[in-house]
Amino acid sequence: MAKLKRPVIGVIAAEANSIEQREILKGLVGRAQSLGYDTAVISNVFNPNIMEVSLFTENHIYELIRSEDISSFVLIAESFVNEELRKIVAGELKKRDVPVVVVGTYLEEFDLPGYTFINTSDEADMEEITDHLIEEHGFTDIDFITGYAEIEASQKRILGYKKALISHDIAVDESRIFYGTFWMDSGKDLAQRYISGELRLPQAIVCANDYMAYGILDEFAKNGISVPDQVTVVGYEYIRRRTLYSPLLTTYQRNREDLGKAAIELLHARLTGAPEDTFIPPAGTLVHGDSCPCGHDKDQFLAELDAEKNKRDFEFWNLFTPVDQELTQSQNLSEFIATLGKYHWHVRSVYNIFICLASNWYDTEAPMSNIVSCRTIMPWLDTTPKDIDKLDLAEILSMGEVPAVYYFTPLFFSDRMFGHVVLKYDIPDTYDDIFRNWIKSVSNALEFLRMKNDIQYLTKVQDLSEQRDTLTGMFNAAGMEKAYRSAVPHGDKQLSMIMLKVCLFDDSITNMDNSRRIEAIIDASRAVGQLCGNHDVCARISDTTFVALVQSNADEEVLSDSLVSILIQHHKYLQRYGMDSFVCVTARCDGSRYDELISKCSASADKKAKEMSDKRLISHYKEMIEIRNVVYEAPEDTFDTDALHSRFLGSTGYLRSVFKQCFGVSFHKDCIAARIAKAKYQLATTSMSIIEISEKCGYLDSKYFLRQFSSIAGMTPVQYRNLLQG
Repeated sequence: MAKLKRPVIGVIAAEANSIEQREILKGLVGRAQSLGYDTAVISNVFNPNIMEVSLFTENHIYELIRSEDISSFVLIAESFVNEELRKIVAGELKKRDVPVVVVGTYLEEFDLPGYTFINTSDEADMEEITDHLIEEHGFTDIDFITGYAEIEASQKRILGYKKALISHDIAVDESRIFYGTFWMDSGKDLAQRYISGELRLPQAIVCANDYMAYGILDEFAKNGISVPDQVTVVGYEYIRRRTLYSPLLTTYQRNREDLGKAAIELLHARLTGAPEDTFIPPAGTLVHGDSCPCGHDKDQFLAELDAEKNKRDFEFWNLFTPVDQELTQSQNLSEFIATLGKYHWHVRSVYNIFICLASNWYDTEAPMSNIVSCRTIMPWLDTTPKDIDKLDLAEILSMGEVPAVYYFTPLFFSDRMFGHVVLKYDIPDTYDDIFRNWIKSVSNALEFLRMKNDIQYLTKVQDLSEQRDTLTGMFNAAGMEKAYRSAVPHGDKQLSMIMLKVCLFDDSITNMDNSRRIEAIIDASRAVGQLCGNHDVCARISDTTFVALVQSNADEEVLSDSLVSILIQHHKYLQRYGMDSFVCVTARCDGSRYDELISKCSASADKKAKEMSDKRLISHYKEMIEIRNVVYEAPEDTFDTDALHSRFLGSTGYLRSVFKQCFGVSFHKDCIAARIAKAKYQLATTSMSIIEISEKCGYLDSKYFLRQFSSIAGMTPVQYRNLLQG
């Protein structure tokens, strides 16, 4: 094992490329370097605020918190917008007994014993902004818009505004304080209230962040309200988007850079035993623009334009150089690394880049290995890979002769973690949005390389048979047509065609989710196979259409319902696509020609799909289908509406109303239908007793199950089983 040359301070962030985190990191890294520390920044890349499985995979990167090579941590709290992720990070930190300083907004999940919270002062900043308007411009008629009422930062910013008014003997009018969403929509909504005459236009509007200010500026510009001639608008946060709006916004820059420095000084004192200085929230700076009478600072505006031009240049190079094509043409990892090295300059200002892949990164069936193979991509260095434990950060950090910063970011594709990338910089101001484009190209190309070298995948997708679908082993369209022509009913059974169309409304990008899509289609094929008996024929006649030629005396509705009941017990499919992703229809063959029958079934299926598509336009449909998916995935647990209510912001009564509007059935009845569907699956595919099935479906009383099943299915469970299995 390599030995560290310097102590390492870890930084735990989310979306470290965003401007807020970069400002903190600039001060933090610079101060750490001056004190002789290396910095290891552990961060995800995309950081969605909802639990999106295909993106949540990236958060395995936070397992690196366990590395004993890190002696202390700075946690950038406000970057963690996802509650579930906050709990994961807090859980990892609890395993480490090291000093931790939490920077930014207070969050309950990170309130752990011995942790120190530091932040700039929202209250003092907002007081300074309001003071400026009163003292420099003589305004006394000032409105204020903040964010959600329940957020602490919203209330602190209101308090700063009020303090400025009171200190200047201006009466506080609560009716002039407005609550919004911290997003542009609430700024636009407030602007419309002024424009319509509902509200009187004040001398100035103070916005508790820039996004709301931009919403106001946009709406005023569209409606001929002149800023600042008729009204002054001031923002807060300085998010570096001023050049995209007119007039140039006057805003306030929180002093995040000094906040980062203060975090390092606190940790340094604790690591060395030196006395700690009392923390004083660092004051920020008013950034002058043209939305108030001050006018903009020319030098600052030119610097912003230069930064925007630089960003546009890198965006252009990432988009229009052939790196994606060359990466996908790679036949092995050596060629892959060589191509990355050729285009290393796509990552701005980077000193070195290491690719660390799990030793089994290409194996989609096995859990990710803790052994990673690391190598630099820089062509002038030795690119020989070295196998190390993923927590052995010293193997990389020990290579540096002087203090530097190392960014550890995830490499993943869909629900599969490949490993991570390490970016080394010798300067504090690094790592921006453009890196997202680069790492996305690397991840996609790695998956492409994996698939090209996966024999199992190749045998799945190559057309090795004229009449067989090699992905599922079923007949293809040609094979099914031939089988139909020779099909003869067995005994007194009738011949029916069941058509199942799956993966409806699939908006995934080609190849991005290919592995999970294939798994889902295979899972659907297994459902069709479970319905078919010895004398039945199954086929996949197109990418997402299955056909079964079934011999049964069950009527068409029962056959369609039986296949649906089986399909929704196949959780790989259901979890990937959900309850609104398929339609199923049945038609009696009755001597019809094959093409006529296919056309008839397709028309019926398309009609059902259109009806389903129309339902998706209903307000709150997305929340409702998420709830319905949960119900059908575990019907034995889902009669507790309150447990599901947290997924929907409206009242329970409104939830029931919208649910019925979306699916044509009450929530309670759909829960029962989900249980009966599970029972039908067990009856059609197993030999379990009725009592065992009733228990599996959540019924404590088998007699009650019998009554409920008979009421819904129109027959007893035994009759249903005999009809399907007979």
